Amino acid sequence: MDRILLFIIATVILSATDVLAQRFFIGCWYRPGQSSFQNIAEAVENGFNLIISSGNIEENKKTLTWCSKNGVQAVLVDDRIVSSSGRRRDYARILHEVVSDYGFQPALWGYYVKDEPSTRDFRWLSSVNKLLTEKDRERILLINLPGNNRRIKQLGKASYEEYIDEFCRVVRPRIISFKSYAPTLDSEKTDLIENLEIIRRQSIKHSIPFCCVFVLSPQGSSRNHWKDDLRQQIYTCLAYGARGLIYRCSEAPDGTEPEHSEATSSAEEAISATYEHENTRQINAEVMKLAQTLARLKCVAVYNTGDIPLGTKALPEKGLISKISDGEFVIGQFDSNTGQKYALLVNRNARSVTRASVHFSQKVRLWEVSPLTGRLRPIVVYDEGAGSRWNAIFEAGQGRLLLIDTPQNLPILHWQDIPKFRPRVMLNPSCQFANVIRGPGGEELYNEGLNMYDIALKVRDELLSDGRVDVFISRSARDQEVSLRYETELTRSLNCDVLVSLHSDATGDGTPGGGTWTFYADENEGKRLAECVQIPLLEAIRTFYPEVQFRGIRTHWYRLWVLWEAGCPASLTEVLFHTNPREREMLKDPKLQDIMAKAIARGILNYFGLS
Repeated sequence: MDRILLFIIATVILSATDVLAQRFFIGCWYRPGQSSFQNIAEAVENGFNLIISSGNIEENKKTLTWCSKNGVQAVLVDDRIVSSSGRRRDYARILHEVVSDYGFQPALWGYYVKDEPSTRDFRWLSSVNKLLTEKDRERILLINLPGNNRRIKQLGKASYEEYIDEFCRVVRPRIISFKSYAPTLDSEKTDLIENLEIIRRQSIKHSIPFCCVFVLSPQGSSRNHWKDDLRQQIYTCLAYGARGLIYRCSEAPDGTEPEHSEATSSAEEAISATYEHENTRQINAEVMKLAQTLARLKCVAVYNTGDIPLGTKALPEKGLISKISDGEFVIGQFDSNTGQKYALLVNRNARSVTRASVHFSQKVRLWEVSPLTGRLRPIVVYDEGAGSRWNAIFEAGQGRLLLIDTPQNLPILHWQDIPKFRPRVMLNPSCQFANVIRGPGGEELYNEGLNMYDIALKVRDELLSDGRVDVFISRSARDQEVSLRYETELTRSLNCDVLVSLHSDATGDGTPGGGTWTFYADENEGKRLAECVQIPLLEAIRTFYPEVQFRGIRTHWYRLWVLWEAGCPASLTEVLFHTNPREREMLKDPKLQDIMAKAIARGILNYFGLS
């Protein structure tokens, strides 16, 4: 495999209904046209069970056939998908063609879509994700996000966490895939752990598993990964609960697939000298044996010892694992679905062996999951006062997965450290101050912009009284005029999780019209938000207006800016018609406003599962 781009992908899809659930994948990526039956067979021999292949249609079909014969699956890089971001009007047709060409193949695992998208790409990627799910729901879309670096502002956000959060909110991927580079030439430090803290939080917030892409070839001031670098970073990702590990041997400076050249060949030769097949086989074997256990565990806390990396938490002294003498470690703590407790301890020193004493605050019995067999083997521990001590040796970069039993059944502190999130809600009252109903003498009977602000204030007060969400209004005064762009940019800058726009409707043809309805952009979370807002509102209106016309919950015939550009799921509710005299009076009645505002607030809380 001296001419292939090596990737290691290990991905577990957590949904119980997913065809990929509870399976761990390790794969390699071939350059265009370089996959062959022999190369795939060699990859399988070295522990890979997923092939990532780039080629034209016929080459990709051959790859799927060869994968099927070797008992593995494939992710396809099809230029029609990768380049369709520049032809977005055609992507529905393009995806239909791609699925028609490959979708019937059982060896197909998924499609590679884009590298390092900007926030401007998120809505397009959301549409691609939705369309592909409708056409071929068993396949995965792989989108590589950047690591935390200086390019984040160029990609459209002020911080890395905001970038990842908006990506998850808008695109709703089935897996988060982010990149990390080798240590620099003058330092052994990387930003991997800092990134993992952010990725883990967003993975938990959005219930999406994640994987890491390691770019192994030098980029800028970075050097090649070495074997123990690789092992240490693999285990660190696993300790943070990663469900996937991707290792990329070469990459062009802009993140695109590099062309063949003498420079590229030299880089590959240098990497091949470092990563011989035996090393790859050994790492793959370790990962697969541990995956048999990790696939059924949930990461509930991560701590560090020694020199504490930026943004991480130190190991609590009163926790079950109370101290690790000597060395620097990452400690990932896990629960199984049967209540068992596991911990993955990783030696952060990728250069030398570390002898450490692991101290426990109460008596424990320990077993280690063997990286050779995947089976449990008992570990000798010593009594130490009220607790226990394990004297351990960790090879450079090594991780060791432990099953911990507490026979005294005493309370355990600090075992779980799952981040909590307060939902952030943007209320967006209509700014259509020109939508005015006047009386016979020219007096103003109704103003949509002013009236909907009054209702939005009441919704805000209801949510503030509940106290479980942070709530904002897209303008600070009843008569403040703001642009649609200002409203959506404010929503994105405040990192809001939803935008709820409130309007009153009009017919435009002189007829009164009437009724209530809610619109959303063409994506599932927006639809769910619209349903959560509209249904309680409809029920509330019927308490004082039983004959109200329910016009539905649907997409709008125009591409409404606030629905598509808010950077989060959004809904727009036409509460009632202000061109209908009876409904107009309802919109103005403070008591009826209270009833409608309570219903809208209740719907927002329902969306977040806070009913």
